[in-house]
Amino acid sequence: MRDKNLYGISGLHQYVDAENFGLILDNVNAKYNRALWRQFASWGEPINEREWKQGIKKTPILVRASVLGTHSGKPQRSTQGWNIYGGTLPQVGHGFNVTKDDMIELRRISKLNDITFGESLVDCFITNSDAMLGGVHNELTYMVMQAMSTGEIHDVAVDGFRYDFKFEIPEENFVYPDEGKNWFNANGTANVNADVIEDFITFQNYYTDTLSLGVDHWKISKTLLDKIVLHPSVVNAYKASKNYFHPEDVKVVRTDVLNWMHNDMKVWPFQEIDFKSRHEEDGKPVADAPAFDIHNMAAVSRAYRPFEMKCMNSILVDRVKMGGLDPSTRYSFVEDRIAVRNSWQEDPILNVVDCELYAGPVFNNVHDYGIATVWEEE
Repeated sequence: MRDKNLYGISGLHQYVDAENFGLILDNVNAKYNRALWRQFASWGEPINEREWKQGIKKTPILVRASVLGTHSGKPQRSTQGWNIYGGTLPQVGHGFNVTKDDMIELRRISKLNDITFGESLVDCFITNSDAMLGGVHNELTYMVMQAMSTGEIHDVAVDGFRYDFKFEIPEENFVYPDEGKNWFNANGTANVNADVIEDFITFQNYYTDTLSLGVDHWKISKTLLDKIVLHPSVVNAYKASKNYFHPEDVKVVRTDVLNWMHNDMKVWPFQEIDFKSRHEEDGKPVADAPAFDIHNMAAVSRAYRPFEMKCMNSILVDRVKMGGLDPSTRYSFVEDRIAVRNSWQEDPILNVVDCELYAGPVFNNVHDYGIATVWEEE
């Protein structure tokens, strides 16, 4: 903070140098070190283009080496178990403007609190940068949840740009109940013809025995898990296991039902997903549709995170290295990936802060993954 004039008005660059600009953003971003998407994805190394390609193995369980005699030749591995898939990284962005009206208000606040305008502006920058960077992490989480629950990403920004991508998960890795035995009807009510526990065991045996996948638990939305616990086929089977002759005397408790499913019926553990997000329309927050599809469950391995967050080096990195920047502009690269730029505009007067990131979740191995669709709406 260099300006001690109580009423001096300028852009953020006048009060915060380049080094402290980066420090402020890093400190703000630190609260997102535990962002939900990081449970399921780790940052990949930034590349210099938007197009990415990735090798994937077709056989998730490795073929054993052979015991060799003294002079025997070594058997050769097949190299046909790998293939390549790729796509284009979407651009994620967020930002805010400190307008002339905002500055009038900041000037009033600074006078009331006997602080400088610069201090008020920095406080405003910190508060809004928190929401800006939080919005980026929320978008990454939203894409991860979509990919994890459907094998696809369908995201529409408020400005109308649509990003669609379908991962190359083999069709055989998608499973469904037998015809007419969906767990829930189109309106969400329980289907009395379904047998939830039997389907769980069938799905699990198919994945591990028939496909030889290394999956060991279910990722599932809270909404779907709540409906499963109360499904008549689950409740009736649970009551019968506790008191076959007088099931009406058995009290149904959620945790008891889940323990029975895991311990007695050998249904894999659940990782419950409860993620909510919003987007802005005309400056007002609007609730998003659930990111994790409430009709699906994902069969996953606990041995590794299923995604890598592919990302691209911002072109602004090269621009900063060239030097000779406008002195009213500040750049920083949060986590060396999210490019943040602060600039000053004279007419109309604006302090503009925006960020951008080319990134998206990519499966580490699309073959070692399963998706079960148990409920289809109309």
